[in-house]
Amino acid sequence: MGRPLLASPALLLASLASLVVPGTGAAQGQPTLGGAWTASALSEQWSVDAWGEACGPRPRPQGAPGGGVQIQQHGSELSISGAGRSWSTAECWEQMPGLARSKHSASGDARSWQTRCTTPPNDPRRAVVTTTTQATDTSINMVETGQYEFIIQNTTCSASVTRTRSYTLVRREGEAPPAASAPPIASAPPIASARPAAPAASEKKPAASRTCDAPGDPARLEVTPSRKLMRPGERFQFRALVMDAAGCALPTRPAWSIASGPLASAATVDATGALSLGADAGEGTLGLVATVAGKGVTVAIEVTSPDRYDALLATSGLNEAGESDQAAVVVIAAGTIGGRTTSGEDLGRQRKNLFVAIVGGVAACLGFAGLILLRRGRRRAGGELEGPASTGGALGGERGGAGAEDAPASSGAALAAPAAGGAGPVGPVGPAPRARGKICPTCGERYPGEAMFCGKDGTQLLLLN
Repeated sequence: MGRPLLASPALLLASLASLVVPGTGAAQGQPTLGGAWTASALSEQWSVDAWGEACGPRPRPQGAPGGGVQIQQHGSELSISGAGRSWSTAECWEQMPGLARSKHSASGDARSWQTRCTTPPNDPRRAVVTTTTQATDTSINMVETGQYEFIIQNTTCSASVTRTRSYTLVRREGEAPPAASAPPIASAPPIASARPAAPAASEKKPAASRTCDAPGDPARLEVTPSRKLMRPGERFQFRALVMDAAGCALPTRPAWSIASGPLASAATVDATGALSLGADAGEGTLGLVATVAGKGVTVAIEVTSPDRYDALLATSGLNEAGESDQAAVVVIAAGTIGGRTTSGEDLGRQRKNLFVAIVGGVAACLGFAGLILLRRGRRRAGGELEGPASTGGALGGERGGAGAEDAPASSGAALAAPAAGGAGPVGPVGPAPRARGKICPTCGERYPGEAMFCGKDGTQLLLLN
């Protein structure tokens, strides 16, 4: 009778174990939702019920870009980071100031959640937001509806919104990377064949390390490596080299910046080209830009989760360090840095030459005009010399009893005589006659004695008595 009593506890323990083990197997049979996922773009649709001018601008869809995300499961709740922001199934997606969670429910199997958020009762803005999330083993769908209403200047402003986003599983947490299938694939030979590319990189190293006593202007920018595979939270030092046309290394340092994109906010770079990724950086492609005098080259950085790193490395064609053996190169055209200074000097020289040409042209024109005026002045001076001679002839004619009509002939004879015979001056020897004015017989305008013709009509002037 004692043995059955001893056997009963054993049977009871065995039966209890049989009950516990199936239950444990059922709990372990449901896979975790933690791991690497991809998020679709956030869709946002607004419906305006009432919206007056006092309400301000009408609400418009904003949405958010998609991308790689990391999901962690904490009990029955999920926390999602990446694709622009972090979010949890225990909260609403809407982040309106003053909005607080008022109700939340989650299923025991971590496959369904609903969160309700409202504004405080004393808040003049009434908002009610409900976020519902449904999940399967490989997909997650989030739908959020919101109703907003407030009154301003006796005008009711009312609108509703619907937001949707879906998530697709990339690799579950704890699963081995699919690198087991990589060795049978002919990926190893390409990697082995890619090894000869290393000499090409080494061929560039001697030129890169070449130093010159008098290097020239920057002509080439190289950034190594041109591609890099990184994981969130890592830091990598990129190498940049600026050379002249002869391959001489220059001390010039490029300016580093992060290209705009979904992962730009999750990365930082310092002045030396050291790139740091945030621990919450999602999966995707990131661009790192090195710039010298307006000429830039972009390095491609592939960000992946630690679980997928080995698989991507095996198929990416990169070396064991996740780096490309090639350098990203850009040719710095003439006119940058030193070239730009030279270009400015050439432009200044061209402007100077243009200015000298203009001034020279103006001076030539002024000289030509002065030559013409000089010749006219000489002609006028010759006429002035002719005037006193004719005056002398006239005086001589008067003294000889000739009339005023004989003055021109006497003048011509007087000028011809000295030219032919070289005789002395014509006219009486003695004190110079007193200067007498002249008058135009046509308009009556008076002129000094040295004038020959009227300035108005060109009539030959006559001496005044």
